[in-house]
Amino acid sequence: MKPVFSPVLAFLIVLLSGCQSSNEEGLFIMPQHLAKDLETLASARVFFGHQSVGNNIIDGLESIARDVQDVDLSIMDFHSFSESAGGCLVHSRVGKNAEPRSKCVDFGQIIDQKLSGMIDYAMLKFCYIDINRDTDVAKMFSDYQQIMDDLVGRHPEITFVHTTIPLRHSPSGPSIWLREVLGRPNISKLDNIKRNQFNRLIYSTYGASPIIDIAASESTYPDGTRESFKMDGQTYYSLIGDYTHDGGHLNAIGSLHVASTFVQELAQIIRGRSSVAE
Repeated sequence: MKPVFSPVLAFLIVLLSGCQSSNEEGLFIMPQHLAKDLETLASARVFFGHQSVGNNIIDGLESIARDVQDVDLSIMDFHSFSESAGGCLVHSRVGKNAEPRSKCVDFGQIIDQKLSGMIDYAMLKFCYIDINRDTDVAKMFSDYQQIMDDLVGRHPEITFVHTTIPLRHSPSGPSIWLREVLGRPNISKLDNIKRNQFNRLIYSTYGASPIIDIAASESTYPDGTRESFKMDGQTYYSLIGDYTHDGGHLNAIGSLHVASTFVQELAQIIRGRSSVAE
C-alpha cells in the first residue's frame, strides 16, 4: 500500500521546486536541496519544544522523511532519547497552551535537568493560542527573552534557535468587509496583529541569531506571495486557508509545506554553524 501522503507530497514538492513527478502514480523526483537538508539535519542533535502545531510539523517531517529512503532521519519523543543517541530530532510537548510562561519554564527545565551536554541545537515554539488581542505582548516577550538569554548563558555549547509564533487564518470576503465597515471588530485580525507584533520583536531583538520563521511559511503561497491584510496602514500576515482544517492547526498540505521550510531553514543554520566551527 502506498503511503497516504505520497501524492500530496508529490504535488507539494512539484509546486515548491518546479520539478515534474516521475509518473502518474504519485511518485516524484525529490528536490535535491530537500534531500541534502534532511541529511544535514540527520547529522545533528536537535531538541524541539512545542505543542499541537508542533505536532503538525512533526507529522509533516515524518511524511517527508519516509519518502527519502537514502536519509535516515531519526525523529523521536523526548522520553526515548538517551545520551548515546546519534543525530536526531528529539521533541516534546512543553508547558500548557495559553500559558506561554509555563512553556518557557518547562523548556528551560528540560534543558537544564535532562539535556545539558547532550544536544547541539534547541528551539522553543509557542502556539497561536498563546497570544490573542488581549495579550500584553511586551510582557510575554520579556518573559521569553529573560529565560532564553539565561539559557544561552548557562549552555554555551548549545545553539538556541528562535522561532516565530504560528498564525491563524483571517477570513475575508464581502460579508467580512461589510461587518468591518459597520464597525464590528474582526477578532481574527486583531489576534493576528498581536502575533505579528511578537514575531517582529523576535527579529528586532534576535536578528543576528538563528531564526526559523514558521509564521512566514504559514502565510506564503507556493508562488512566493503572502496572505496578508492591512489595518491602520500596517501590513500583517495570516495563515493561508488552504493550509488548515480549522483555522489554526495545519492540514496535510499545510504540514508538508511548513515542515519542508522548517527543514530547509534548520539545515541552513546547522551548515552555517558547522562552517564557523571549522
